[in-house]
Amino acid sequence: MNHLPDDGAPAQSSSDSSQDDPACSIEATETVAAIDEQVVIGIRIREASRIYHFSAPRGQVYPGDYVVVDRARGDQLARVVTVPDDDASANPIPRDVRPIVRLADSDDRARAAEQSERADSILRDMRSAAVREDLGLYPVAVELNLTGDRGTAWFQAPDHVDFRPMLDEVQEQYDVQLHMQQANQRERARLVDGYDICGLRLCCSSWMTDFPHVGIRVAKDQDLSLNPDSISGVCGRLLCCLTFEHEVYREMRGSLPRVGKRVSTPAGMGKVIKLNVLQQKVTISLDDHPQRVDVPADEIGLAVRTEDAPNQALVEAEQARREADRRAAALREAAAPSETADQPDEPSDRPGKRRRRRSRRSQSERRQDQDAREDRPVAQPESGEGETGEGPARRPSRRRRRRKPKVVNQQSESAAAESAATSQRPDGEQRRPRRRRRRSRQRVNEPDQSPDPSE
Repeated sequence: MNHLPDDGAPAQSSSDSSQDDPACSIEATETVAAIDEQVVIGIRIREASRIYHFSAPRGQVYPGDYVVVDRARGDQLARVVTVPDDDASANPIPRDVRPIVRLADSDDRARAAEQSERADSILRDMRSAAVREDLGLYPVAVELNLTGDRGTAWFQAPDHVDFRPMLDEVQEQYDVQLHMQQANQRERARLVDGYDICGLRLCCSSWMTDFPHVGIRVAKDQDLSLNPDSISGVCGRLLCCLTFEHEVYREMRGSLPRVGKRVSTPAGMGKVIKLNVLQQKVTISLDDHPQRVDVPADEIGLAVRTEDAPNQALVEAEQARREADRRAAALREAAAPSETADQPDEPSDRPGKRRRRRSRRSQSERRQDQDAREDRPVAQPESGEGETGEGPARRPSRRRRRRKPKVVNQQSESAAAESAATSQRPDGEQRRPRRRRRRSRQRVNEPDQSPDPSE
């Protein structure tokens, strides 16, 4: 139903006016089609972070613009980094790509700065609570959405820790819901940001999106010092920039010989001891000269094996070494008799010290043997031989010989004992033969039945 104006003339509808003007209808159709056409753009939440893809109207978003996107923890401010060209063919939008919420204005950017300051306050309180509760973790960074009711907190810990006391305290104080996420050493350096030993900003915080795998082999290929202080970054891991030139070093080393290889040069044959990859020079230790020389890579000939084409200088050096060893051995042999002659002559008749063998008899056996010798009757000396003439004379004590004479049989041993006793006893007195150290077979109480020579 059409409403009549004040003058009473009927009002025309928009459809009727568009039908009357064909040019206006064409421009309106093109504008609606341009607005409805969507393109895939790439955005970053933080600098040098992962790129996420969203859909946006064509011709309204450009690289460097700020947009508001909807993520799992609320609306966040993001920066556009990639936009397809205007003349690029329109590809279908994937189903999992979500559209942006809106283009960010000055209010959104001011709100994002305010939430960043609030996140710094939350981070300070979390660090204080972690130290006070002795949780064994270190909060690294906190990130909030535009509304400030939800966010993410990164922490570093050597193992699984219970952070609930700290989290409950902070969430109750600031009325925010935080998602705790553990970060490794490299992620901590990216979140904190800083400058490395080169004097420039950290690559992982400024432009590098992925962490490359860096091994110790990369440092060895570049002939770098393996000192951890010189090849490690602020994160404590190997420098990521070692991988930037690794392929170039590998390509340049392909034309150089290996260290330890024998090569031929205009100065003579030698052994490679050092490489200079950037200058394409090789340090060689010559066989015919003790000096080391630096030879360009283009002047190095083919390697020569020692068994195929031996170097005369090496053969002569080996012969000289063997001759020197023979002369040294001859001098040692000649000096050996003189060293023994300088020593003073020792008496040859002096018997060597021999260790006294310990008797294998038990103490009780030795005591029984001693009691048996004391109970035996002793021959009475003639009158006038003793000092008082009363009682039997005691046997003179003899020191036991340390070395026994070697006897062939029992007969020769007894004969030697009788001769020794006769030579040492005074005239007219005869001594019983010396008994062996081993236990006698004669009974203890039985008297000696040997005949008396005086009879």
